[in-house]
Amino acid sequence: METEDLDRALRKAQAGDPDAFGPVVASQQARLRAFIAGYVPRADWVDEIAQQAFVSAYRSLRSFRPGTDFYAWIRQIAYNHLRAELERAGRRRRLEQDHLVELTAAALERRLDREKDDDTLDALRDCLRQLPDASREVIQKYYGDGLSLAGIARDLGRSADSLKVSLFKMRSRLKSCIEQKRAALQGGTP
Repeated sequence: METEDLDRALRKAQAGDPDAFGPVVASQQARLRAFIAGYVPRADWVDEIAQQAFVSAYRSLRSFRPGTDFYAWIRQIAYNHLRAELERAGRRRRLEQDHLVELTAAALERRLDREKDDDTLDALRDCLRQLPDASREVIQKYYGDGLSLAGIARDLGRSADSLKVSLFKMRSRLKSCIEQKRAALQGGTP
């Protein structure tokens, strides 16, 4: 679509003719989809973000100044939708990772509960004694007292995210320590 035709269609759409926006979409869609495809990790997002951008553009059409670069305007709208979608996806990934860490911790707890042999429990107790007092306190509050990470973090004046990372490191350290002690007891290399 020529620039003059595009401006004419945009003016009609701004004047309230909803049918005038269809040719605008058709003329800009391939270029906008190519722009979006360069940024998104999933192909199905291209359609969704392009659709969102055109809907937002239509709703905000009165703010567009005919005679200016419509593609630059719609591209910025698409970029804003893209950025918001990537932020949502990042939050979703963090929640999924948090859930996975919690499931792993719960599985470790269940496994330790099932393994009631004295050697493992003795190793765990010994490894816990090797942790700094602050780490033992966090583990006691979380696993022993059943407090939430958010509550413990608030009590300690820390963020829940930093406490979650610390707890993950503590569990890894305990697991490694227990494995070394069990291997030593079974005649393996400590």
